[in-house]
Amino acid sequence: MRRRTPLLVLLILLIIWPVLTAAHIIPPTPPAPPPRLILGVEQISATAWALLVGCSSPPHDLRVWAEEAPPQLPQTITALAPGRWRAQFDGALPSSAIVYGCGQRAALVVASTTTPLWLNSLFGLGMVAAALLGVRLIRRPHRVVTRPTLSPTTPVWQAHITDEQGDRILTLPTGMLTAGSDPACHMIVLGSDIALRHAHLMLTEEQAHIVDLASPSGIFCGPVRRRLRPHTPTLVGDEDIWLGATVRLRLVKI
Repeated sequence: MRRRTPLLVLLILLIIWPVLTAAHIIPPTPPAPPPRLILGVEQISATAWALLVGCSSPPHDLRVWAEEAPPQLPQTITALAPGRWRAQFDGALPSSAIVYGCGQRAALVVASTTTPLWLNSLFGLGMVAAALLGVRLIRRPHRVVTRPTLSPTTPVWQAHITDEQGDRILTLPTGMLTAGSDPACHMIVLGSDIALRHAHLMLTEEQAHIVDLASPSGIFCGPVRRRLRPHTPTLVGDEDIWLGATVRLRLVKI
């Protein structure tokens, strides 16, 4: 019996030790989500408005894209509090726009807070007419209505790409697109040093900008391969763009 005692103690320790170890392991703290980019909007006058943004550093890369308009840069950036900034823009306040800054992208939708009295009355009459029409349609036999298919946005840019897949040409629409090796990206490029989300392409009817998403291998442009600053939109010209050291990209307007 005495010879079996050390073996029993060792067996008990082997069973209890993983349980005690797991009980003392502190689970890792999940990373905090990035702060909200757009904190508010102010209409200063008919020719000026301001955007309140949240960013840990001065948002010098702040850009605003309204419909059918080139990117707009802030005229002044004022610090309100730690992590809070007020960027003033010229022109009328857009009803909707895309905001890029501090490495984030957000949609700006401005809703009217005041409604004229006549518009409220018109809305009430419309609701009554809709209710009467709905009752009439319920009593009538159902008829299937075929709606025309909406045509997709016409592409206005061509991307000439050279990567591990060879040379190819892609047509791109306007808007903000993501380029990288992730299959979920709008433009998939493959290379040994290409990040999952390597860059953002900001395409309008007239201009194209590219943003390095702090990729390890970087983005270069020009014959001397000048490296672009991360999280800073850069206007794309006729020169070649290099994603990392192996992928070549050129944007051509159709």
